[in-house]
Amino acid sequence: MPVPSTWLDATTPISDGMVHWPDNAPVHVKKTLSIATGAAANVTEVSMSAHTGTHVDAPLHFTANAGDSTTIDLSRLMGPARVVAITDPRSISLAEIQPLEIRPGDRLLFRTRISDAEWSTAPFQPDFVALDADAARHLRDLGVVCVGVDYLSVGKADTHHTLLDAGICVIEGLALQHILPGEYEMLCLPLKIVDSDGAPARVLLRPL
Repeated sequence: MPVPSTWLDATTPISDGMVHWPDNAPVHVKKTLSIATGAAANVTEVSMSAHTGTHVDAPLHFTANAGDSTTIDLSRLMGPARVVAITDPRSISLAEIQPLEIRPGDRLLFRTRISDAEWSTAPFQPDFVALDADAARHLRDLGVVCVGVDYLSVGKADTHHTLLDAGICVIEGLALQHILPGEYEMLCLPLKIVDSDGAPARVLLRPL
């Protein structure tokens, strides 16, 4: 009987002082109670934006009165997914994704040059590789249900609107440094935070 493939963790660790979107809250992780100083238990306080590290955007992120993170369709975040290597150093372009055999219901995770290094503890990179607006419309029209990227944003506001308004789940901040292009089973579970426009998530991938 074959042994199931090992699950790979595609989640960016949350650490004190890690990179964050420039106008978002900085990330602070600190002990408020410590056994070393006489407390009965260790207790950690975490302060950060909902869009820190690996996270899922809710429709509310770019549309007033839209659904919060509790309304995210988890079925779109679990199931077969494909990691796609992007060679263009500037953007995830329509020209590069058009040749892909994309089917309705696909989940696509884009690995760009950002994943050639550990980005989470480096300074913010304004020249990250974003999804172009026309490429986002192409994915929407083909019926993709989930798009993931390896930096803190999938792209500009129009790209977010194209995806989120169509019910496409957006995962940002994936840790794909050690993930090869190919087919996987994905589990992505965002935290259930009431009234939040996004939620940190744990993402696991198992090779198919």
